[in-house]
Amino acid sequence: MEKAYKNISLFFLIILTIVVLGFFKTYFGLFPAFKEVTNIQHIHGLLFLLWFVMLIIQPILIKRKLYKWHRLLGKVSYFLVPLIVLSIFFIAKEMFETMPADMPQTNRISILYVPFYQILDFVLLYVLAIHYKKKIAYHMRYMIATSLAVYGAALKRAFINFGGVNGKEAFLYTFILTDLIIIGLIIYDLKHRKDYKPYLVSLIILMLSQIGFYFLRDTDFWQKLCGGFVHLFY
Repeated sequence: MEKAYKNISLFFLIILTIVVLGFFKTYFGLFPAFKEVTNIQHIHGLLFLLWFVMLIIQPILIKRKLYKWHRLLGKVSYFLVPLIVLSIFFIAKEMFETMPADMPQTNRISILYVPFYQILDFVLLYVLAIHYKKKIAYHMRYMIATSLAVYGAALKRAFINFGGVNGKEAFLYTFILTDLIIIGLIIYDLKHRKDYKPYLVSLIILMLSQIGFYFLRDTDFWQKLCGGFVHLFY
């Protein structure tokens, strides 16, 4: 492992802490009764906990030169990631079905942009990480980026619950902070003369989704595309 990233598990632990704080009022803080929490929400939460535990453990295995266990745990992700994607799909379905009946269909379709872009970003970055699994520097950086692709829902809620901001502001602050983290990682790599290209690609992927949040989700294109998807699967 690169010396500059010897403590990367701490980074993942911080991201996990943000996730727990963001969903504390609506999930973790409801322990042990978990009143009004659905089965799919339990499954979704468990799968993401497993994902972040894996992210935390993998660098430790590399650091201790337990490469066999690192590869074995990596193969587990081949099954975990599809399950995570399915859980986001069903969470989105549940969210769509519980929206107010009098809410305009265009608004409901617009809201679905959020979970769908999270699925796309997460899968793209994970596929890139697997594609470069033999190029360790790239693999590690794309795996770091996957954590930033999926923590946004929690960070947004943390801004709302602890920062007292509204939904639109929470999305904006989440986008800004995420981009600043990646830019900070790029600067960090430049300072240590490392290859920052995976972070640059990750930043472009995430920023395209962020731009889409403001300029795509209310267009006829998205309404027809997502509306057709909803008609088929929801």
